[in-house]
Amino acid sequence: MLPYSVSCLIEVLKKLNAEGIGGVIIGSTVYALRLGVKELEDDVDIFTTTISPVFDVDVVLGVAEKIGCQVGSTEWGTPSIECVLSSGCDVVVELYENIHDFYVPQEMLEGAETLNIEGFEVRMLKIEDYVILKARAGREQDMETLSYISDLIRSKVLKIDLKTLKEKLRLFEEDERKLIARRLNAADIKVQI
Repeated sequence: MLPYSVSCLIEVLKKLNAEGIGGVIIGSTVYALRLGVKELEDDVDIFTTTISPVFDVDVVLGVAEKIGCQVGSTEWGTPSIECVLSSGCDVVVELYENIHDFYVPQEMLEGAETLNIEGFEVRMLKIEDYVILKARAGREQDMETLSYISDLIRSKVLKIDLKTLKEKLRLFEEDERKLIARRLNAADIKVQI
């Protein structure tokens, strides 16, 4: 995927929102936008709060057709929407909800922050929530991302509230909480439970 501007992202989010598809950004865009990055490279992961991407696939297909985008599929089997804009930008938005082992606690979604980006309000997970979900997933690429975030924290480019991180761990059962904490500590994001 080629890099695309934040303006292109906002254009796609506005189109989706106007057609009733909205939610909370849960992927790497969470920290990229906080860092003030002007160009993005990854797809945009959105936990939908207005539709069910699993049960409302017909809605997703209709919206994609209406706004001139193509529909694909995520690794979890939920729809993704690829929009090639007139500016030449190519933006992929992956739509998620709690399904199988993919789980975002309701408290994290309700506590999402709203950022005004280029005049458009974007809801996204708090950085602490994103870090916890990355540690919970625990795949090799997730651990690499956590190490990168740890470097950003140590160099004071990115701030994280360890107290909030510890509090949010309580959203998970004890065994899972311990596993998440071990993974965070392995990535040099020190948290005691």
